[in-house]
Amino acid sequence: MNRATPLLFGLTVLASSAFADQAHAFSLKGTVWEEASAQTCHVDPKLLYAVALQESKKYAGGRMVAPNPYALNISDKGYHPSTRHAAEQLLKEGLANTKHIAVGAMQVSIRWNGSRVNNPRDLLDLRKNVLIGTQILCEMIAGNEGDLPLAIGRYHTPNPKLEHIARGYGENVIKIWRRLILLGDV
Repeated sequence: MNRATPLLFGLTVLASSAFADQAHAFSLKGTVWEEASAQTCHVDPKLLYAVALQESKKYAGGRMVAPNPYALNISDKGYHPSTRHAAEQLLKEGLANTKHIAVGAMQVSIRWNGSRVNNPRDLLDLRKNVLIGTQILCEMIAGNEGDLPLAIGRYHTPNPKLEHIARGYGENVIKIWRRLILLGDV
């Protein structure tokens, strides 16, 4: 074995691990997250995805999680139907009793933001849900300039008397966002 063989082996292992890392990279290019960002305040799509994970995550096999476009929270009880039809049925039943319902991946509140759609069912459309959630987040960021954890937290808890809850929520979302950033882009 000549002296170049260990070097060649080391470069091969390094190159292989670099390609393996790329195979596991995380990108939102060309998705509803990037689209909603471009249509609003240009917030990082990974931040939007982090909010959605905090709001509606479901397990997608093993240790993988993903936002649930059909997630519902009806009077503080979470539901994760697997189909749009099932979600529409639960939503219809919930609306007969209360307006305290959050819908979809971004958990848009019907009580506070239902006027942004013609029909609450529209919030079960991922593209519409993410766009409206992004608009709300952009408004919170604009209203809490310079305090990103609080701005993100206001998305979930806008009540000024509950600032500590809002800030904790925002800090949790930022932790998720940082993990997504570390996964990198392909």
